[in-house]
Amino acid sequence: RRVARDVGAPRAMSARARFGYRFALLGGVAFGYDLALVGGLLPTLATTLALDGVEKGFVVSAAKGGAVIGAFVGAAAMRCFGRVRSAAVLSACTLPFGSLMCALSADASQVGLAFGRAVVGVGVGALAVIVPAYCGEIADDLNRGRVVACYELSVCMGMILANVSTWFEPSETYKLVLGSPLVIGFWCVVGFMTCPESPRWCVRAGDSERAKESLRALEEPGSNIETLVSTIENEEQRATSSSERNVSFWQALVDTTHGGWREAMNGEERRAVNLILCLAWFNQMSASTSIINYSSRILNEISTTTTTTTTTSGIAMENMYSGLIVAFKTLGVLISIHLVDSCGRRPLLLYGNAFSAFGLSIAGLGFGMTSLPLTLVGLCTFIFAFSCSSASVFWVLVSEFFSMRVKSAAAALVTATLFFAGFISDLIFAPMLNAFHAGTFAFNALWCVAATIFVYFYIPETRRKTFRDIQRVLRNGDVDDEDFAPVYQSVNGSRGIEFANIRTHTITDEDSTPAQSHRVQNAIINE
Repeated sequence: RRVARDVGAPRAMSARARFGYRFALLGGVAFGYDLALVGGLLPTLATTLALDGVEKGFVVSAAKGGAVIGAFVGAAAMRCFGRVRSAAVLSACTLPFGSLMCALSADASQVGLAFGRAVVGVGVGALAVIVPAYCGEIADDLNRGRVVACYELSVCMGMILANVSTWFEPSETYKLVLGSPLVIGFWCVVGFMTCPESPRWCVRAGDSERAKESLRALEEPGSNIETLVSTIENEEQRATSSSERNVSFWQALVDTTHGGWREAMNGEERRAVNLILCLAWFNQMSASTSIINYSSRILNEISTTTTTTTTTSGIAMENMYSGLIVAFKTLGVLISIHLVDSCGRRPLLLYGNAFSAFGLSIAGLGFGMTSLPLTLVGLCTFIFAFSCSSASVFWVLVSEFFSMRVKSAAAALVTATLFFAGFISDLIFAPMLNAFHAGTFAFNALWCVAATIFVYFYIPETRRKTFRDIQRVLRNGDVDDEDFAPVYQSVNGSRGIEFANIRTHTITDEDSTPAQSHRVQNAIINE
């Protein structure tokens, strides 16, 4: 920030950031709304369809099961058709149809309801692969973490909308609420189509003219578009053997499905793939989304220990308490967005996972004592700490760890793994709560402790590093002390940026335009 201020960098939001935020907003809202919608309606659906613990887990986890398939479909589609077109088409094909299936089956068949949730999950899984890839490719190095982290903020916004929609007479409005993702899907399609395609994908597809058109929309006036295209072509020349032009969707789907596993087993970037796979398991087995989906049920179980019936107003009140948990999630993501590019990815993961374990311990203690306030405090602490760290940083690392050569296959594999772990977590959470009660929270807290240890030993810092530097470190294991350094720690041990090691650059009148000042800023920071 000091360097940017000294060289007179423009304060206005860049076009790259603007389109990145828009894409993240649309994809994240659809993700959060569709996944969290069933949580507030679960008590009503359990009564209407007479669901037991296992059946509740089946209905809740169906969306994650569909998302496993959607991750591979989305990766294949974005390889063949581009990021923007794939996001728009898959949103239009899955979200409306799945939401209508849910609405029509809500009082008739749990199988139909689960199938509709699975169809919606396919769209959610596809967007979970496409959106971080697009945002990571168009954002500049200085703001990449913040732009991608805004995807998680948008997920929170979707969850808030879903939660608010269940506050008022859920027993009367649940069909309408289950069908509401149709509206979200429509606006997603409209918004996606207003964004320019990723220039990197255009270059990989052999369409330099389209890449130039996209760069004109993304860059400041006066930028040398020809030079930028040449730079991208040089960066991607290692991947020419796996060019994306003239590849059918089905061939891309096969390549994506098998390519990620090949890369994880013996590929050039297997270290990056395996690190993210482990983070995906830790991310979901801590019950991060299960807490959101089952929060109404958890609080309802505590509040009904002294009563024999559950009223509609009671359900609505517990949904409002669940809304408080989502509000803390949103606050945590906002803090993460502020810190991810200043403090770095690694410190957020370390401290966030440690405090997540603490929050789950408090929640388990409160649940065991049937104390609603203590349980609520523990759940809010957990979700706040998790959202400050793993919730956002995971997607940032997914966008940074992989080269374009393997990005589609690797991102599909790790995202599918994330959703599969979430499917398992959602499926077993309700039965475990019935069988082990407060011990369920202790089980999830142990996963947070394990995640803290894993990050400490294996995850390097990627803050303000170029894609080339990040992938060199991960591919060759070329990790130095700086990659595991504390917050703001530089190589020589001083705090902050060591200005003495940066060659001075005199700002003249010729450097005074916003685009020129921005280039000077990037040149100094790169040095």
